[in-house]
Amino acid sequence: MDCLLGKCIPYITDCVVAELEKFGVKYRLALKISKDPRFERLHCNHKGTYADDCIVERVKEHRCYIVATCDKDLKRRIRKVPGVPIMYIVSHKYTI
Repeated sequence: MDCLLGKCIPYITDCVVAELEKFGVKYRLALKISKDPRFERLHCNHKGTYADDCIVERVKEHRCYIVATCDKDLKRRIRKVPGVPIMYIVSHKYTI
């Protein structure tokens, strides 16, 4: 909310949560944050739990999301979809 200077609702998909659970102890804090009640869950209707494919497909269908990621491959794939902003961290600051 500080970066966007407005009200926003953070969403997280089932695939992202499943991938965080698969990674184990290293991403324990991210998993704990994702279970926060302020985050809304988006349910997936597809097979597999690869989060990047899920996010890219959801963004292609509905271009109303701002994607927050530091993953270079995911950013490259989302940049190919016109009109979808990407939020990431550069020099300890949020950038869109």
